[in-house]
Amino acid sequence: MAGVTYKCPSCGAYLTFDPDSQEWKCPFCKSAYQEKDLLGKADAYQAQAEQEQAQQQASGSQVIYHCPSCGSEIMTDETTVATNCYYCHSPVVLQGKLTSDMKPELVLPFTISKEKAVESFMSWVRAKRFVPNGFFNEAQVKTMSGVYYPHFVSKCTVDGKFSGEGTNTSVADTGKYIITSTRHYRVRREGTITFQSIMRPALSKQNRQLADGIHPFPLNEAKPFSGAYLSGFLAERRDIDADSLRDDIESEVEQYAEPLLTAGMAYDSHHGDTSVKLKQLNSQYVMLPTWVLTYPNKHDKENPFYYAMNGCTGEVCGKLPINKGKLWGYGAAFGAAFFVLLCVLCYFVF
Repeated sequence: MAGVTYKCPSCGAYLTFDPDSQEWKCPFCKSAYQEKDLLGKADAYQAQAEQEQAQQQASGSQVIYHCPSCGSEIMTDETTVATNCYYCHSPVVLQGKLTSDMKPELVLPFTISKEKAVESFMSWVRAKRFVPNGFFNEAQVKTMSGVYYPHFVSKCTVDGKFSGEGTNTSVADTGKYIITSTRHYRVRREGTITFQSIMRPALSKQNRQLADGIHPFPLNEAKPFSGAYLSGFLAERRDIDADSLRDDIESEVEQYAEPLLTAGMAYDSHHGDTSVKLKQLNSQYVMLPTWVLTYPNKHDKENPFYYAMNGCTGEVCGKLPINKGKLWGYGAAFGAAFFVLLCVLCYFVF
């Protein structure tokens, strides 16, 4: 089965999406195409690929992808939907994997190019005082990849209840006695609360901590999904169903419900229990842009450093190595400065 490479109408070479201009560009003849010029053709490519995939599944044969530019076989993980040919390096979108039940509803295009991502990452590293000198090599950082990861963005409505006790305390001084009075009130509050933009990764192998660390994304800029936005990037499809996230989302919104249900209480103190029942859950399947970098760990080759950068805002998340010598040096310098200052103060005071 053939993958899809979006062709330049001028010279027939491949097109890639350019985050800076938000256009599709040809690296050979330098032609550029806007959304209105390309997406109609992109939808036709996608429909054809989906039809071929359905025929392959009906026949029960194994699906093997071939590069539309050079014909080489493309071996990918089960969840991969966009990659590059290992031989001619053409971008290939494996549209046949995006069948109707796996097709995203929205895609948020990259707005940070690779050059800007590398520059921003190096600036982030330089701002960290205790990173070992020369640890990050810009040439190595340039190996970072742009990946569209699948997410569910959910809106949910819950019925929340708070049941507990509120207390008001007053103190009166009679001259002879100090009287403290405490009044106890039974408190019960109920409400229907709607939460929006609750995000969850839809790929089981994705690092949840890194994914959450680069939020939020400008979801208002998301566009109806087209495979053309994936051209020139890597992309993964979901392997998690929205229904499987129901309990996790319900547990999260319960934490938000208590301060909302108890807000504005006219008591000196209150305590009680909050319960939440998920009433309605609507989830959208969205592809979100992330620059990812795996950096070698010289001291532990089996545990490299992983970094993620928001493809729209530039927010970075990842664990940095620490130069303990620098840390102790700064600590010693600070301690010495503090000791000198203390001696000077003691001299003038005493």
